Amino acid sequence: RLQPFLACPLCELLVVRWFSRGAARSIDRAWATMLARFAAWLYSFVQPSAEAPAAAPRWDAAAGVWLGNRAAGGVEVPDPLWIFGYGSLCWRPDFPHEETLVGRCSGWGRYFAQRSCDHRGTPSSPGLVATMISDAQLEAKGLREPGEPPSTTCGLCYRVGADDVPRVLANLDFREKGGYTREVVQVQPARPGAPPVRALVYSATCDNPLFSPVMLADPAAAALTIASAHGPSGANRDYLESLAAWLREVEEEDAHVAALMRLLPPR
Repeated sequence: RLQPFLACPLCELLVVRWFSRGAARSIDRAWATMLARFAAWLYSFVQPSAEAPAAAPRWDAAAGVWLGNRAAGGVEVPDPLWIFGYGSLCWRPDFPHEETLVGRCSGWGRYFAQRSCDHRGTPSSPGLVATMISDAQLEAKGLREPGEPPSTTCGLCYRVGADDVPRVLANLDFREKGGYTREVVQVQPARPGAPPVRALVYSATCDNPLFSPVMLADPAAAALTIASAHGPSGANRDYLESLAAWLREVEEEDAHVAALMRLLPPR
């Protein structure tokens, strides 16, 4: 009966000390059990359960980023680590990697519906950048009709060397602090016959404070915002134009990006 409690180092110490004092033949085992249970209760305060859920991320409204200046989410990181980029990571990864591949993620769409206060805009005048959202999320919010054909997002996958993983993740978590959350998706390489890979992606979900359903539903308004916004990472329109240029380079079409480019006012 004591075995489950002796797994706790404090419990084991207390019980062994008690029995070592010569009480092994006379002690009432009920008292020993009570002692072990009491020690386990004390130990629970210094040894939190591994199954306890992670705290929900908190928002810094003044800066327009997650508190702590890092992306949210605690998903298990794929091994080997592949990163799926669908926005600025397509042309400006800024991290070491050992392999790249163009791939498609089915059931997820790319939308300029994430306001940006830290890269392509400011807290007082947010820009608009891309996020990748699952069809299921949009349907749950009433932003997509059930039964529509699955969305597909083409992006660039990067395989990160094992020694670089901690540094790359730390840098990306900081880069994606403006409302993004870690997710894991399956990516099908564009190269025929290549097997799918599990990849980490940073998604600004519909529940983050900077997600804009208005911009999602009104491409004309989105294009006007993109045309005028500037932030620490540069002009907002440069972001859209660079993504459109990358899609042309890999000979992929994205109807949402193409529509924004048509609506973008001239410089």
